[in-house]
Amino acid sequence: MDRELNAAIEAALQAGEFLRQNFGKANALRYKSAIEIVTELDGQTEQIIAKRLQSEFPHYGFLGEEGHRQDSQAGFWVVDPIDGTTNYVRRIPVFAVSIALVVEGEPVIGVIYQPMVDELFAARKGGGATRNGQPIQVSHVDSLGRALVGSGFPYDAWTSERDNLAQWGRAVKSTFAVYCTGVAALGLCDVAAGRIDGYWELHLYPWDIDAGACIVREAGGVVTQVNGERFDPLGHTVLADNGRIHEAMLGLVGDGVRT
Repeated sequence: MDRELNAAIEAALQAGEFLRQNFGKANALRYKSAIEIVTELDGQTEQIIAKRLQSEFPHYGFLGEEGHRQDSQAGFWVVDPIDGTTNYVRRIPVFAVSIALVVEGEPVIGVIYQPMVDELFAARKGGGATRNGQPIQVSHVDSLGRALVGSGFPYDAWTSERDNLAQWGRAVKSTFAVYCTGVAALGLCDVAAGRIDGYWELHLYPWDIDAGACIVREAGGVVTQVNGERFDPLGHTVLADNGRIHEAMLGLVGDGVRT
């Protein structure tokens, strides 16, 4: 999988440079939901990534947020060209390119690049996780009371019962602190790097979480669905942490959640 990892890194860097050059120029073209923006650059960035990966690995499929689809039994790339589009449009320099490769129901490659600070997270199954080429590991915090955790609110928060408000409220009362950047991929990277101790989301999409799930696992963390079941790369929920607080996190955010 070294070739695939290197290609994903190159694609993420190329896409990130494109986004960096166009930072401050994006406009909201449409809203996919009340709080989900699409810009003209989302599709252009996805095409940059798809062209790079599919030219070298035509046997893999492709699942992109902006509609690029190709099925394959060999495995498939899962791509979010701009995770944090709202931040990007609002000129908040916190967003990322996210690329995963899923094979036999498991993310085996994860690459997440934050262009504005030139920070590259990468992992290959069995090969560990890195930040800018240096190994990273999850934290050693072993209690919720000392844990800094992260989360976000779903795209359909205005109308859905799964609005994350109850879970967020419990976390505020039970953990050291809770934070939200609006970029799930970077939240998972923060877990992998030991910057925070846990992260959960109740309703996202594969392109939001697959790459980060691979990176957290390879950094020594634990990743499941929020109800404790095995992580599903085609699912919608994620609970990732350092492994030492996983059962406590399940009790905190998984109560009554339907995946």
